[in-house]
Amino acid sequence: MAEPTLDRLLDAFATITAERGLEQATMREVAAAAGVSVGTVQYYCRTKDEMLLLAFKHIIDRITTRAAGVEHTGPVGSVLKQIVLEFLPLDELRQRESRVYLAFAARAAVTPALTGYQHSLLADLRDQCARAYVLAKERGESVTDFDPVLASIQTAALVDGLVLQLLSDPDGLSITSAVEAVDAHLRRYVDLG
Repeated sequence: MAEPTLDRLLDAFATITAERGLEQATMREVAAAAGVSVGTVQYYCRTKDEMLLLAFKHIIDRITTRAAGVEHTGPVGSVLKQIVLEFLPLDELRQRESRVYLAFAARAAVTPALTGYQHSLLADLRDQCARAYVLAKERGESVTDFDPVLASIQTAALVDGLVLQLLSDPDGLSITSAVEAVDAHLRRYVDLG
């Protein structure tokens, strides 16, 4: 757990990024929103990329903690669905987290120092999905023969695409439709219970 001052800074950064965009999340704006001096912000982060990375890690920790808290009982597909839904912006908190994630992903695409973290997150998501698919096959809960690695790549890509569309085109894709898309995708491989 980060210390309280750092938590305030990261929350302020995330709020500014989510509400007004990454460009508006300056050291001065973050300091004002967190109620600290610019020097305090610079003590924790020398650059915006460092702050973005810390905020990204902070948010990923929250998402993975929630995902780890999903009860692992019942069909594997049902558990996997609940974990996948933790990554989607289905409520105000997850919308804010997803906006920071998208800001990070866009910056990581052009900033080599951040690319490794993006790769690590996506590799972890694909790995978790692949392990779930393998477990479903072992338990006889798969609905067809399939390659768990390929299915995990498709699942991670679906999650990323739904995050982007839910945030950038909320009139074109409703939360209900996004959840239905997750269901339809997972049902191609596993029993959802």
